[in-house]
Amino acid sequence: MNESTMGFFALASLSMGVAPFLFDLPRTVEQGFNIANWLIIGLFALEYGANFALASDRREFVLAPWHMLDVVIIIAPLFLLIPTVAPAMGSTPALRILRLFRVLLFGPRIVHGLQRPSPPSPIAVSSGKSQISFLRSDGTVRSKCSWEELREWITAPTSDWVHASNLSPEHLRAIATGLGVSQTMIETALLESSFPRIEQVAPWTAFTFSLPSSEEITYRIPVFLLISANSVLSLSRHPFDMRRLHMATSSLPWGARCVLHIVNLVLVRYEELAGKTEQMVRQLEELPVIESPESFFRNTFHLKRLLSTAKGDLWRLRGLLEMLGDGRRLLPGLGLDQLASIAPLAEEAEYLYETIDNTRESLLSLIELHLDIAAHDTNRFMRLLAIVTTLALIPAVVGGLLGMNLGEAPWQVTLGQVAFGTLILMLGVLYTFMAKGWLR
Repeated sequence: MNESTMGFFALASLSMGVAPFLFDLPRTVEQGFNIANWLIIGLFALEYGANFALASDRREFVLAPWHMLDVVIIIAPLFLLIPTVAPAMGSTPALRILRLFRVLLFGPRIVHGLQRPSPPSPIAVSSGKSQISFLRSDGTVRSKCSWEELREWITAPTSDWVHASNLSPEHLRAIATGLGVSQTMIETALLESSFPRIEQVAPWTAFTFSLPSSEEITYRIPVFLLISANSVLSLSRHPFDMRRLHMATSSLPWGARCVLHIVNLVLVRYEELAGKTEQMVRQLEELPVIESPESFFRNTFHLKRLLSTAKGDLWRLRGLLEMLGDGRRLLPGLGLDQLASIAPLAEEAEYLYETIDNTRESLLSLIELHLDIAAHDTNRFMRLLAIVTTLALIPAVVGGLLGMNLGEAPWQVTLGQVAFGTLILMLGVLYTFMAKGWLR
């Protein structure tokens, strides 16, 4: 049972606890209330036991404030079953105190039942511990490295690809100072709203990418890279497993090779995203238009925002790759005769951009169709309401003018004649609405 259901039962128990304070109830009614209260307490105990058995962290479950309140709600009435306590609690003042205590317990529980549960984070964010890894050109990875090793690399960069995630602001400041780049640029690049771009910060070239998550399509991992001809440093807010990277053998310089590998990984993730969103749109298209669920517009809104973000990222990434491919921007150590290696990535970005754009247009058309159907249904209801109101207004006006007593009226008409005339007038108005097509 969800929190709303338990909140409803808490409201029922609270009502049955307040009623004896306000009214003198028959004994049979009070006994019925007591039985219902015990049933509700039993439901709370059953719900608590089931959730406790299924909890992944039972200690955290027990110490949660609302669960502690549930325990008090369950245990407090059990004192009535203790032989030494039951006679003392059987008196009227003691019962009233117990009922008041029950009201105080169930009141907050009702409020909790009205609260919407906060959606869980789709990606587990690190609890504060930094993660640093070194990837060598031969493909070997050293993970769980220390900050001291990263600081030594900053002092004298080697040919390793160093990746660090979840660094503190102090560590980011130390990196910015040691490498001669702006701390603001690093922090801005690590925001989830960042977009692909390239900046020259001598002797480094800075790249910013958003890597779609392989676990949750609505989540992106911003990655910031600083590269030179033979050194690479990448930063992210969230963990990035470098052991999954399989660097292909290439004659490209190490820095350019790492950047193009990341770009290829980004495109692979966007290709997966394009496939998933196309499938989601097809599933939405199969929904009957006249039976759209309440969640349709909420789901399509989130999907539209996701596609718009992906479209913007791919548009900028395509432009960035085109600049690198035609030599307007250069990767450190990459010669003009090696620019051909960028062309396939630019073509892939172009293809994915068009795919995402087409999916977005299909979704917008689907949303427009459902909006038109909803507007049509609303117009039909408003027309029906106007017809009913107009027809009801005719006898109301006639009755208000003539009243029920026609004996003293200045004209010689009977109640039957008035009713017949009113009926004919209503039929005439109804026929007019039918002729205008309002009942089709």
